[in-house]
Amino acid sequence: MNFAFLNKSSLAHVAVVVAAALMFSGAVSASSEHTLQDKQHVEHDAHSDKPEHEHADEHGDDEEGQVHISAEQILASGITTQLAKAGDIKQTLMLYGRAVLPESATSQVKARFAGLITAMKVEVGERVTAGQVIAEVESNSSLKRYLITAPISGVVESRSANVGELATDNVLLRIIDDSQLWAQYQVFAGQLSQVRAGQALTIAAEQNQAASTIQYLLSAPTAQTYKLARAPLDNTKGLWAVGKLLSGNVTLSTEAVALVINTRAVQIMEGEQVIFIRNQEGFEKRVVELGQSDSQMSQVLSGLEVGEEYAIDNSFVLKGDLEKSSAGHEH
Repeated sequence: MNFAFLNKSSLAHVAVVVAAALMFSGAVSASSEHTLQDKQHVEHDAHSDKPEHEHADEHGDDEEGQVHISAEQILASGITTQLAKAGDIKQTLMLYGRAVLPESATSQVKARFAGLITAMKVEVGERVTAGQVIAEVESNSSLKRYLITAPISGVVESRSANVGELATDNVLLRIIDDSQLWAQYQVFAGQLSQVRAGQALTIAAEQNQAASTIQYLLSAPTAQTYKLARAPLDNTKGLWAVGKLLSGNVTLSTEAVALVINTRAVQIMEGEQVIFIRNQEGFEKRVVELGQSDSQMSQVLSGLEVGEEYAIDNSFVLKGDLEKSSAGHEH
């Protein structure tokens, strides 16, 4: 526009139009900003109005210290539980030794009269009973046949004769009865003052355990500085092999306490001793204060009540789940 040809009245009219346009533009801009802010406030208020458990669900956990796990998952994870109850704290001493045969549990079978062996009726590894016929011999002096029977019940450990051979003073068979064994332990000089006959002990080897009592303290072979502690070991189920290495946990003293838990249940989290208590949702982490302990059990001073069910084996699985969940919350 060529303003040189406009008079004063025209210029005034243009100024009014421009001012009106600028005012309308500012109003539209302000209105847009208010609309955006209002929308943000509404979204913020809607988010704030969500129940707290919905916020927690976004992180996969809704209660601090709670592990959600089904009964099927507990079984699959190998988690075992036990009820908290009163018990004993034992002071113990560990000994080491082997399973040995009683001296009366071995029999070396020989022929009564010298002669020709006409029958051998058992093989190595066979189990025999006392009085069972195990061989037949023809006497050199009478030429009559007589029977040889098993003197004890047990297992044929070795056989050193066959049909057609001569039986003189040689051993034909060796039978052992391993149904009852001795758990025999070495007790060294520094341990002798603590060990005596009549003390209870737990015999163990790998996964097997048995309760017994020290029956004898014997002198060791010549030139040895230790003694031998013997405790009977029932082997009627055949769980213990002759010569097997054994440990023996001797009970030196026992103190009854109001509440104990299996020490395997205890986990350390953030520097605290914790256990996991069974509930309807799975398990709940619980901080406990422990007192005296032995090789198996620990006294509970606080944090647990008699009758509550707690996790023992594989409780580290619950600890791992809780730590994983906690790490997710931090992010």
